[in-house]
Amino acid sequence: MGKKEIRAEVKKRRAEAELRTLHENSRKIVETFVSLPQYQNADLLLAYVDAKREVETRLLMERAWKDHKKVAAPRVDGDGIMDYYYINSLDDLDPGSFGIMEPKTDCPICEDENGLMLMPGVAFDEHCHRVGYGGGYYDRYLEKHPNIVHIALAFEFQVFPEVPFEAHDILPQMLVTEKRIIRPEETSERTLEEIGRRAKAAEPVLRIMGTTKKNEVLLHVADALIKEQNYILGKNAKDVEIAKKNGMEPGMVDRLMLTKDRIAGMAEGIRQVAALPDPVGEVTSMKQRPNGLMIGWKKVPLGVIGMIYESRPNVTADAFSLCFKAGNVVILRGGSDAFLSNCAITKVIRTALAEMDIPEDAVQLIEDTSRETVKAFMQLNQYVDVLIPRGGAGLIRSVVENSRIPVIETGTGNCHIFVDESADFDMAIDIIFNAKTQRIGVCNACESLVIHEKIVDAFLPRLKARLDEKHVQMRGDEKACAAAEGLVKATEEDWGREYLDYILSVKTVKNIDEAIVHINRYNTGHSEAIVTKDYANAQKFLNEIDAAAVYVNASTRFTDGYEFGFGAEIGISTQKLHARGPMGLDALTSGKYIIYGNGQIR
Repeated sequence: MGKKEIRAEVKKRRAEAELRTLHENSRKIVETFVSLPQYQNADLLLAYVDAKREVETRLLMERAWKDHKKVAAPRVDGDGIMDYYYINSLDDLDPGSFGIMEPKTDCPICEDENGLMLMPGVAFDEHCHRVGYGGGYYDRYLEKHPNIVHIALAFEFQVFPEVPFEAHDILPQMLVTEKRIIRPEETSERTLEEIGRRAKAAEPVLRIMGTTKKNEVLLHVADALIKEQNYILGKNAKDVEIAKKNGMEPGMVDRLMLTKDRIAGMAEGIRQVAALPDPVGEVTSMKQRPNGLMIGWKKVPLGVIGMIYESRPNVTADAFSLCFKAGNVVILRGGSDAFLSNCAITKVIRTALAEMDIPEDAVQLIEDTSRETVKAFMQLNQYVDVLIPRGGAGLIRSVVENSRIPVIETGTGNCHIFVDESADFDMAIDIIFNAKTQRIGVCNACESLVIHEKIVDAFLPRLKARLDEKHVQMRGDEKACAAAEGLVKATEEDWGREYLDYILSVKTVKNIDEAIVHINRYNTGHSEAIVTKDYANAQKFLNEIDAAAVYVNASTRFTDGYEFGFGAEIGISTQKLHARGPMGLDALTSGKYIIYGNGQIR
């Protein structure tokens, strides 16, 4: 169909649609739209006023005001020039050309570039090509303001398999309907393919970069994070505000939140990485064969590393510093919860790299946080050498099952502490209190307590009194519930759950063998601890527990790259191939054989 026929068909479909259905679908579209990072990141909404049974953009304007955003609407002057003008309510609108509501003449003109524009259209296709109303106003406006994010809203009946288009047409960056989000195949040069190509282009520069230069760059980045901390904290505060409004659990909010101390910790982690020995180029062995060949093993960068992670924005800085020091390029895809924080941190790092004459594309952030983009990212094996997921069990499982790129699997942390019969009670209580309550939203927090039954009656009431200071809910088996008042009866699900909350499961056992069986059954291979004075039991626990980190008389909270002396970590691997436990620089290198000869032939 041509544009004329398409416009007529859409007019017919609009007339046939029930007003109640159009209103319900408008609400669905608005709810999808306000969940987008592009909306949450915007300070200003540039919105046309709906007419002719269009998607009800007035609902979106009302929501934007409620979310403390500025709103501007378009008005066309006598010369046919369209501009946007600030409005504070729908009362600031008057009927204009063709009966369409426009800002009153006394409304101030909009001068903000950091806005999000709603792009109208009669019809669209699966590639976001657009048939407009014929005036060309929005195309001309976007030509003058190319940096404005522009998204279209439409009912599903406005979407056709194909619509006519011209090469110079400006496409919306996405189309939101009541059923789905449609993105063009090539939204901009920042597609995944382009990100992959840029990463590969930057890789040779990092591969041959000397240690001195790498360290200078890292120190400059650390200083930049401190210098720009107010900018980063401002963006993070918006992420936290949105998360709380959406009902995020306290443990997850804690993971998301940045403070000046945490940014200082990020910067210090980068400085520690700069101070660490550079593994790249190290020859770890050199042996002479009977034929005179000298064969050695030399550490080399992995290449391009992909990171998929969730709510912890500090991962952005940690991943960059470790990958960079090990000579790797990194492509980051963070979660939507930390979108603004990740964008801010990445922007600061890229600016610092440019100031040091280093390719900015040594670190790139995929700004589209949709599931479709994540799935597409996992297929980029022609550009990405290894993929590291870091987050909840669902994310990690999805990456392991769907990626075409080799995966280093990081795990969730259902960490246990076993209080043995001979344990020092004061020590055990201090360790458990620290491991459970210092930070509840981290993977090395204690989630489950195992107690020898001979001491449960004496020990558990004392422990509960201490944990009550932090209002920790304890969920115990029958013997635990009988030993102390106020425990909740545990279910089978509790033994294998990572709470990330002020909750602790309590299991009683007859001996250390039963404790080991229970822990190995329910743990996630992360960190496990025993509190004991018995040397034989300590050694038995160390030898028989299957986990990346096993402790005697210490908190599980130490499973961390910083605490292990790595400076930072890119994740904690719970698998057994390539790397296990906190992954520092060595885990981000591979190797190659180097062979010296003197004319040998075979």
